Amino acid sequence: MKIQYQDKIIEVAEEITIQELLKEEIEKNKYPIIGAIFNNEYVNLSYPITKDGEIKLIDIASKEGTKIYRRTIIYILGKAMEDVCPGKKIVVNYQLPNSMFCEIENTEITEELIQNLNDQMHKITEKNLPIKQVVMTRKQAEEFYQKNDVSKGRLQLDLSDNQEIYMYYCEDYYNYCYGTIANRTGITKIFEIVKYEDGFLVRYPSSSKPEQLPQLIQTKKLAWALNEYDDIHKILDVNTVYKLNMAVEQDNIKDIIMLDEALHEKKIASIADQIAKNRNVKMILIAGPSSSGKTTFAQRLGIQLRINHIKPVTISVDNYFVERKDTPRNENGEYDFESIEAIDLKLFNEHLSSLLNGEEVEIPEFDFLEGTKRYNRKKIKIRTRSSTSSRRNSLLKRQANQ
Repeated sequence: MKIQYQDKIIEVAEEITIQELLKEEIEKNKYPIIGAIFNNEYVNLSYPITKDGEIKLIDIASKEGTKIYRRTIIYILGKAMEDVCPGKKIVVNYQLPNSMFCEIENTEITEELIQNLNDQMHKITEKNLPIKQVVMTRKQAEEFYQKNDVSKGRLQLDLSDNQEIYMYYCEDYYNYCYGTIANRTGITKIFEIVKYEDGFLVRYPSSSKPEQLPQLIQTKKLAWALNEYDDIHKILDVNTVYKLNMAVEQDNIKDIIMLDEALHEKKIASIADQIAKNRNVKMILIAGPSSSGKTTFAQRLGIQLRINHIKPVTISVDNYFVERKDTPRNENGEYDFESIEAIDLKLFNEHLSSLLNGEEVEIPEFDFLEGTKRYNRKKIKIRTRSSTSSRRNSLLKRQANQ
């Protein structure tokens, strides 16, 4: 077999794991290697190479490495829970900055329980135990569950497309993980379990500083929003991906979408009402990652503001990218459109200032194919809320007189 790693070709005579093949490169890497990509698929270091391919190593200082780190920590948490509170089920709810919020079903979270979990998890990581992936056929998995009468990983059987069932074993503990996890427990040495509201946080390092825990950041508004989301979808009984998939299979998804849309519209209407009450508000900022729905949200908020007799104008930051030749690049030499330097801040700030001063500005439209801003005589101007209010009051007076 011929295996490509970076700029060299390695010839392999027989089956070998990635760990064995690249032992020297793994040991000399600046940060611990936690996984790999083999022929564009994420795998752990115990993956057996049986055919030609290309390998890329993943360390804990990368975004994908952080994801594997997080999944491995959650797996170790499950094993520690089995040791500390056998039979109890952990619910991993959502992600906060460098942490996952978890709960334990029908269990009060005490400081003693948190300390016991922390201690047991550190014992597991200090032993550097192997984590082995076991692949079963559907028939083997069905026989396994009939014989053992357990629930961990059983949900995989309910999905008819799953012809192979995956389990990860560490000593006598096993569980299913969606996605790759590390092949040993010792790589995830840096973590912390802390009590948080009615549950606890599993804290872990960031990819930018992978060898230390970041400061705990209180994100109360985000936690409140996620808790509300979780509570509502518990009521709808679609608070997990599995339950959502089952709702699709059972043709109940239309009702769930309608309920979610109604809730979303109610929230947007409430935001518009709050904006209308505050006469000092001149600008609304909408933030979010790529493809998160900012433009759609702005349009829907605009409709609700019009109902409140406010006619907003919308500006998209996407139209203020710098020229393609001036776009910054990341460490791989690719264009970094997420960088603040990718935005023409000088022009953007000038236009915002002009609009807030009541002036008319010509808004550019960015041509992504050519990588340049174009001006198509699209001019906008903010109508002051006072003038809108006076016109509305005059209309109401005329209607009253009639």
